[in-house]
Amino acid sequence: MRCILKCKFLIILLALVGVGLVWIFWCNNKEDGRKLETFSLSNGMNVVVMPDHRSPVVLHSVWYKAGSVDEPTGKTGIAHMLEHMMFKGTKKIKPGEISEIVARNGGQDNAFTSRDYTAYYQKVAKDKLPLMMELESDRIANLTLADKDFQPERDVVLEERRQRTDVKPINRFFEKLVHTHYPNHPYGNPIIGWREDIENYKLQDTLDWYGQHYAPNNATMILAGDITAKEAKPLVEKYYGSLEVKPTPERGNYTEALRGEPVVLKHIDKEVQVPVFYRLYRAPSAFQNIGGGVEHTEDAMALVMLAEIFGNSETGILYEALVKDQQIADAANADYDAVSLGEGSIDIFIQPKPDVKLSTIDTAVAKQIETFIANGVDADDFARAKTSLLADDVYAQDDIFHSVYRLGLWLMAGGDVKTYDDWKQELTDLTPADVITVAKRYFDVNRSTTGLLAGNEAQF
Repeated sequence: MRCILKCKFLIILLALVGVGLVWIFWCNNKEDGRKLETFSLSNGMNVVVMPDHRSPVVLHSVWYKAGSVDEPTGKTGIAHMLEHMMFKGTKKIKPGEISEIVARNGGQDNAFTSRDYTAYYQKVAKDKLPLMMELESDRIANLTLADKDFQPERDVVLEERRQRTDVKPINRFFEKLVHTHYPNHPYGNPIIGWREDIENYKLQDTLDWYGQHYAPNNATMILAGDITAKEAKPLVEKYYGSLEVKPTPERGNYTEALRGEPVVLKHIDKEVQVPVFYRLYRAPSAFQNIGGGVEHTEDAMALVMLAEIFGNSETGILYEALVKDQQIADAANADYDAVSLGEGSIDIFIQPKPDVKLSTIDTAVAKQIETFIANGVDADDFARAKTSLLADDVYAQDDIFHSVYRLGLWLMAGGDVKTYDDWKQELTDLTPADVITVAKRYFDVNRSTTGLLAGNEAQF
């Protein structure tokens, strides 16, 4: 009898566990933020909704295809300048009051400008979403800019540039290095703008930028959180549907000419205590090849894996070799961003030990690349890199802002909702041989820019 009862208990327990697993699986899929829903307004505004009902919060964001890549010569940083001015009020709202209203209603707001876009967002309780849409749609059409607000804000931007770049020797140097890498491409200009351009801004420059780029047909709204497209559509139509279509400039197909020899930027700065080594290799992004065109954009996923395996700042081959084994560096990593409107770049950064010369680092990096290509990709390293990339994606879905941010980057660079998650299949199909193929193709010193920054000649 006890055996029968024990067996029955086990059967019931297993059944409950099974039901629990099914429930967890169903809930996880039911709440999957990747079930993207889309619609468009008649005025051209595109809307993407990312439902996630785990908390009664919504992140409301509007993204414009208007970044530093779109700026004319002599007006670098004007996209960022207008971002600041977008908080200076409308016909109905006083300067600075937008953020105050958001805060009074328990929300958070901010904005950011990058190479390919400018974006604005508010994170609020769901019942405050209509108010956020009213505020945001108002400043798309009714921004009021006055010189009394413009002049002080330009000084704020100049101070921002000073603190971020001008007083930091490494940042100053990296700004020059990127411009050396892209001398004829807008990506070679700092997003915040060159100091001389900022100093010469006029109020009309921001008005012109606003009039040219801020239109519903040049904008994408991304909503994430406790909302569905069915709920959102009436609200979006109410607050954004009446905005008028405006002619906006076509985005330029900017390219940097190919070159067949390495470029080296060598600089001594007496403020530098520890020298640094940079090497920037030209590479395609997911949207544009080196020098233009779309060929080899299919290499983007393999390049992501290459950067993860070779350059991870804690487990990568460079770190293991130069920091742990040879102990000639304090930091070593490589970065690659696949998501950009223009071509990409594989960027290597090494901070040597104080008594190690930059020439030693140069030789060591070249040796590691040679060895990596000759030996191929270790199976464990390959599996670990795949797991890491997939885990990063899962963690990102737990943060509403990161979910929106990643999607916004993709859409502004030229991607669409249908292909947003295709990278997972590309990652599944990827082989170690694919990583070595792109390493051979893009670790080409003749298509690189090397930056050597030191405090004195002896450190070279």
